Amino acid sequence: MDAKMLAQLYHPSPVVLDVSKGICREPVRPAEFQVNKFTQEFDYSTLFFDAFFDDEGANVIFIGPSFFNLLPYVSNMTITAFPSRNKCPFRIKNMDRLSQVWATVPDQTNLVTIESGLGRFEISPNRNFSHRFANKRVLVTLSKNNRLEWITDWVRYNRDVHGANAVLFYDNVSSIYRPEELLNALTSIAGIDCVCVVVWPFKYGPQGFDAERFWDSDFCQHGAMEHSRWIGLQQARSVLNSDIDELVVSESNSSIFAAAERSWAGTVRYPGVWVYGIEGQTRQSSQEAPYRFTDFDHYLRPGIRKKFGFLSILEDVCPTKWAVVPSRCPENAQWTAHRIKGWIGAIPKSKDFCYRHFREISDHWKYHRTGGQAFGVNRFEYDKLTASAYSHVDWRS
Repeated sequence: MDAKMLAQLYHPSPVVLDVSKGICREPVRPAEFQVNKFTQEFDYSTLFFDAFFDDEGANVIFIGPSFFNLLPYVSNMTITAFPSRNKCPFRIKNMDRLSQVWATVPDQTNLVTIESGLGRFEISPNRNFSHRFANKRVLVTLSKNNRLEWITDWVRYNRDVHGANAVLFYDNVSSIYRPEELLNALTSIAGIDCVCVVVWPFKYGPQGFDAERFWDSDFCQHGAMEHSRWIGLQQARSVLNSDIDELVVSESNSSIFAAAERSWAGTVRYPGVWVYGIEGQTRQSSQEAPYRFTDFDHYLRPGIRKKFGFLSILEDVCPTKWAVVPSRCPENAQWTAHRIKGWIGAIPKSKDFCYRHFREISDHWKYHRTGGQAFGVNRFEYDKLTASAYSHVDWRS
């Protein structure tokens, strides 16, 4: 590890309800749609994922899943700061699958208590670490059980193609390595100045149905996105939200970070396409020699179907992703997995950038994603942009 590198393993301080006392978060999804292990996957008990100071130390920010039925208890709670014993004014921000409480605290506060019908909780807020990522181009992601080879390849690609020099990594209870091993792998990569691995031990949450229905209970990633924004990235030069199985390419060979920095709004939103292995062409993976990004060089061109006989609809496209300059993002906008909500500047989609979504770079947590596709000249296209980008990457250091 470079002696100048800033490396940190971060553990949040969650506030958890005692469900045996009869009060817990209740789902808003109708009972007939609470299927596919809904009750095992729903987070009934986490009131807050974490509590921490903002980057100026003037507020303690509590971030948690949507309050739902718990909102009246939270609205009427009393927050007391210590050692001053001052009662703290607070405001609540209810967002998509996320709730926040911002409490204004006196100087020298090192402890707060919360008292309500939910009980009494004593919390030592964590310190903000935005100064660590000041002026950095930061990769941020939530991941579980992605292989270390994939993770380090993903970082090297974004370092050499886009200019990333820092990583804020949320690990959602991986079982194939320890957080310390993940941190060591990330800090071994040349050219990365700052790394933080956040241990994020929360239920991912039940999925919705199709693209639109009942996306109401997968709190975990929404929590990680806003947590990253407020605890670590307020002073970052720019931030790229990307999953481990995604690589961004540019028609003009531009950096996605630089594009966000020079954009009129301070953000870039862009679509994605699927990358598949080709049956009989892509090599077979094994435990000893898993797939790597460079094994894939064709993407699936989106199809077009007609709706109502005249409206053209793209098929087989991936939801948009984004990059942003945090200091230019409005406070009440919300960082989510696929777009920044509540901000008109984040609506336009770039024609220069697109991400490649590698179907077989996966541990199949959501559904089975292996198996090459039969080659079809009408849909699969040789990926010149990605092949060119690969040639600029030092995959070994």
